[in-house]
Amino acid sequence: MNFRYGLLQGFYWAAFCVVFSFYIPLFESFGYDTFTCGVIAMCSTAALALAQPLWGVLCDRSKKIKPILAAALLCGIAGSVLLRYSGKSVFNTVIAVVVLSSTTQSLMYIFDTWSIRLKIDGAKISFGLTRSFGSAFYATTAALFGAALDRFGMGIMTPVFIVLSLIVIALMLTIREPSARNAHPRQEDNDSFATGVKKLLKNRAYLSLLLAVFFVFFGSSGSMLFLSVRISDLGGGNGDYGLALFIMAMSEVPALLSYKKLAPRFSNYSLLCISMFFMVLKISAVALSPRVWMIVALMTLQAPSYGIYLSSIANYVPEIVERRTVFTAQTVIAAIVSGLAGICSNLFMGAAATAIGLRPALCLMIAFPAVGLLIFCLSKFLVKKPSAPVPARTE
Repeated sequence: MNFRYGLLQGFYWAAFCVVFSFYIPLFESFGYDTFTCGVIAMCSTAALALAQPLWGVLCDRSKKIKPILAAALLCGIAGSVLLRYSGKSVFNTVIAVVVLSSTTQSLMYIFDTWSIRLKIDGAKISFGLTRSFGSAFYATTAALFGAALDRFGMGIMTPVFIVLSLIVIALMLTIREPSARNAHPRQEDNDSFATGVKKLLKNRAYLSLLLAVFFVFFGSSGSMLFLSVRISDLGGGNGDYGLALFIMAMSEVPALLSYKKLAPRFSNYSLLCISMFFMVLKISAVALSPRVWMIVALMTLQAPSYGIYLSSIANYVPEIVERRTVFTAQTVIAAIVSGLAGICSNLFMGAAATAIGLRPALCLMIAFPAVGLLIFCLSKFLVKKPSAPVPARTE
């Protein structure tokens, strides 16, 4: 199960990389200015923020998850075809981006959550191990595809994405869902999404986490969105950008695999504090590094930042929320990380970069994750011990 699900994660993140990680270079090839790129990216994240909770709730309430994911991936393929032929029409580009963001891109946390569900239902699967496949495949794709774009042009993006998406669908069909998932959901787990959100709104520890995550990823989303532009301003190209993505994603692998050893020594709260601190350093590296090679090398900070974050957030949330709202809670965090924070950040960065220049705008972004880290550190005093036993940690 680990190998098959690992390949599933791997090819999904490879497909993710060839489109979503090269949005800005693609938009620039269409002739769009920086502000227009920011607005289109904002539309993308808005669609993502709205779609992710809906996919999460739909998967929670369905006996079979595979048909839902397959349908979403097929719709994403249709969106990629539209994107290829959108040309210089901003309207067509926005439509294509919204379709892609609300389908394929929205599944990034669904695949993570599905692996946790499979483990809870008795499957022998490790979150850290399978998710590390995703990081490794993403890293390899970023390095190779960045160089391929420099040589063959943006026209190869859609065909490669379609092939990879079809491989994901084929691999997904080989995953066997435990029989426990075939039963009707328990009544206590059958709350509506609105009811679940109301309960979470009374949880001060969870609200503190949401606020902290918003500020951290406000800074991270904007900085990473314009990473390719920053590298270009320093004289680099798509190959350098691809190498940066390769190092960044590959650095996540040891962090994901090391969680099993870190968990007995540090609480998930402490690990999240550590990850947020290193996110501040990573964003500072993008803004302040004077050379392309320095930015590329400092992408290794992805290991103690996002690499640690992935496993620790998956295990921290069950410690502070009720069992029946765990998946709703995870979905809302995903919407904050990839949606609301991204919407605000992309719009801010597009406007700020146009008004004061890219580097000063990136320097401003450093303050946001620092504020998020401070909020989360203070939340220690708001966390209450869970009334029910905490679920076993996912490796």
